[in-house]
Amino acid sequence: MKGFMRVSVGIETTPEEVDALEHVFRLAEIPVLVDDEIARFSVDSPWVMYVSASLPWFSSRFARLAPDAPAGLLGPGLESFIEQVSGAFRAPNGSVVFTDESTEVMVALTSELPKEAFDALLSVDMERVEGERISWDLEHDAWYTLRGEPCPTK
Repeated sequence: MKGFMRVSVGIETTPEEVDALEHVFRLAEIPVLVDDEIARFSVDSPWVMYVSASLPWFSSRFARLAPDAPAGLLGPGLESFIEQVSGAFRAPNGSVVFTDESTEVMVALTSELPKEAFDALLSVDMERVEGERISWDLEHDAWYTLRGEPCPTK
């Protein structure tokens, strides 16, 4: 990655929270600019963050592995990121809206997702759901498009 990653957070984010978020990224060796520019989209969500990057690359930074490592090894890195961000906001019930850079697939990640959701996300064939919004279906323990179709895996 060249330059800084731009991350958007809610306009109500405090300077202390911005510092804590920058620290999370710094520990993963990701240069970041955190901009407090978006309105919170739900009163049920105390914080929101928007991130755009290659999902395998991003996960690998927090797992301390190569981006082509197996999904089962990269998933814990992504889960760790969500836990660290929740800690930075001092509130577990927020969400990171993650956009995979190369496919424009959007997914909301929360601390409420089960561990297997993170592993499964990194197994989704993002090219086959390009431009879609996907979400975790608790009933089926799988990722689905908002049109109700299961996401294909690699």
